[in-house]
Amino acid sequence: MSVNYHAYQSRGVPFSEYEVVCGQWRQEFSGYDPGRIARILHLESDEQYLYLTYFQCPYRLRLADGVLEKQEANEWSEDLYFNESMALYHLLHYTKDLPVVSGKWVPSHTVDGVVCRNPAVKDPLLTPFETRYAGRTEELKAACRSAGGRELETGDAAYEFEVFPYLHLRLVFWDKDEDFPAQVQVLVDQCVTDFVHYETIGCMISDLLERL
Repeated sequence: MSVNYHAYQSRGVPFSEYEVVCGQWRQEFSGYDPGRIARILHLESDEQYLYLTYFQCPYRLRLADGVLEKQEANEWSEDLYFNESMALYHLLHYTKDLPVVSGKWVPSHTVDGVVCRNPAVKDPLLTPFETRYAGRTEELKAACRSAGGRELETGDAAYEFEVFPYLHLRLVFWDKDEDFPAQVQVLVDQCVTDFVHYETIGCMISDLLERL
C-alpha cells in the first residue's frame, strides 16, 4: 500500500479517535525537553510550550503531557486531525541532528524505496484531485495562491508550499488535452527524511490537497 493510501484512510479523522496511537505519541512527548529540536529547527519555546508552524498555521506542543494544540480564531484547541498530528510529531521525532535541505526535488512516491508499482492502481489522493481540476487550471492557480503557494515556471500550473519552514512541497499540474488526461505530481526535497519519516509525506500531501 502507498503512503498516500494510508493518509487517505485517515483523512478528516480526529486524532483522538486513534486512541492507542494518540496515547502513545502523547506519552512519548510527556515531559519533553525542547532544547535539541528548538536549536536545530530554530523554534521558540517557553516553560510550558514548544511552538511550531504547519502550512504557516500556529501550533504548539504542551510540554507537560505531550498534547498538540492548534490556534484557530485566536483560541488554542487540541482537536487536531490524524494527518496533521502525525506530521508534527514525526518532525519532532525524526529530525536528525544535522538535517540537510539538498535543493534537489524528486517525486514524492520515490522516497519510500519501492521500485515497482502497479500502474493500474489509482492514487487515492492524486487521482480525485486530477479529476477535480481537469479543465480548470485557472481555478487551481487561484486556490494555490490563496493557500500561500509560490508560483513556479513549469507545467500548466506549479506552486511551492511551505509545510514547515525547512520542509516544502511542490505541486505540478498538467491539464488534460486531446491525448492525455490531467496529471498532478508532488515533489519533495531529496533529503526529506532528514526531517520526517517517509510515511509522513502522505500526511502532508493529504493536508495540502485538502487546502486546495
